[in-house]
Amino acid sequence: MKRASDKKIFSHIDWQLAGCILSILFLGLLNLYSSTYNLSISKYFSAQLVWIGAGIFIALILSVIDYRVMEKFSDFFYWFSIVLLVLVDVMGKVSQGAQRWIQVGGLAIQPSEIMRISIIMMLARHFQKHHDGRQLGFADLIVPFVYCLIPFGLILKQPDLGSGLVVFGTGISIILFVGVRRNILITGAVIFAILIPVAWKFVLHDYQKDRVQTFMNPEKYALGKGYQVIQSKIAIGSGELSGKGYLKGTQSKLQFLPKQHTDFAFSNFAEEFGFIGSTILLGLYASLGVLGFNVAVTARDSFGMYIAFGLTSLVIAQAVVNLGMETGLLPVVGITLPLFSYGGSSLITTMVALGVLLNISSKRFIFKAD
Repeated sequence: MKRASDKKIFSHIDWQLAGCILSILFLGLLNLYSSTYNLSISKYFSAQLVWIGAGIFIALILSVIDYRVMEKFSDFFYWFSIVLLVLVDVMGKVSQGAQRWIQVGGLAIQPSEIMRISIIMMLARHFQKHHDGRQLGFADLIVPFVYCLIPFGLILKQPDLGSGLVVFGTGISIILFVGVRRNILITGAVIFAILIPVAWKFVLHDYQKDRVQTFMNPEKYALGKGYQVIQSKIAIGSGELSGKGYLKGTQSKLQFLPKQHTDFAFSNFAEEFGFIGSTILLGLYASLGVLGFNVAVTARDSFGMYIAFGLTSLVIAQAVVNLGMETGLLPVVGITLPLFSYGGSSLITTMVALGVLLNISSKRFIFKAD
C-alpha cells in the first residue's frame, strides 16, 4: 500500500460529512446558549465550548491516523472498558440514585460511553478475522453475542438501561449487517418476545417500569412522571411553523421544560425555530446517516466497513431514541441528542466515532493498491 504525502492528507477529508458534523455542533451551541440564558445553568455554555474544542481536536487527530491500527488494539480496548465497568460497581460515583461514573481528580468518566466504541471495534475485528462471507449460523453467533452481553449486564447493573440498550443494540446491528440466517432471525424474534414479560418482572427496576407506564399514558401522570414528556410536546407544538424566535422560548425560560440543555434540548430548539428549523436539523442528521452508511459500503476493507457501519449506527440510533423520547414516541431513557445536547462524555465519544468515520472515508482515496 502507498500513502499519499502528508501535505495532501486533509484534501481527502469528506467535507460533506465534516460539514454536517460542524453544522449540528453549531446549532447545538446556539440552542445551549438560548436554553441556559439568564439561568443558573448558563455556566454549561462555556464548558461545552471547551468540550467541543477538545472533541474537534481529537476528531482531527483520528481522521489522519490509519484506522487499521485500531484493529491491533481492539481486544485491549474492549477488555479495558470491561474493567472500567467493573470498577464503576466497586468504586463508582453515585449520583441521583445511579452509579455510573468513576471520579478521576476533578473529572468524572462514564465507562459506558467508552464501551460504545469498544464494542464496535471488538466486533469489527472478530468478523474481519472469522467471517468468510456466508450468513452466520448459530455457532457463529455465540462469541459475538457474549461480547455484547457482558457489557450490557454490567451497564444494566448501574442501573443505566438506556446506555445498556445502546451498547447491546449497536452490537446486534453489526451482527445483522454481517448477515444472519433467516431461521435464526425468526427464532431470535420469538425468544425476544418471550423474554419481554420475564424482563419486566425480574430485570427492570421500578423507575424503569414507571417510564414505560408513563410512555403509554403520560396524561395520567401529568403532575408527576409524565410531566417531562407533556412539557416537551407542548414546547415542540408551540413552535408551530417558524418558531417563537431565538431566545424567546417560554417553556425553558420559565423553567417548565426540564433538562432543556441535555435530554430535552431538541424541544427547546423546536419551540424557538419551529417546524422549519426542526426540519433543517433532522435533515442534517439524515444526511449524516446517509453519508456514514455510504462510507461503510464503499470502505476498502471489511474492518473499515464494519467499523463505519457500527459508528454510524451508534450516532443515528442515539439520535432516533432521543428524538422519539422528546416527541413522546418512545419511553424516556435518559439518552442525549449526539453533537447537540450538553454533555462532555457523550460529546467526546461521538467525536471519537466521527473522527474515525472521517478517517475511513479519507482512506478510500489515500490508499491505493501497489
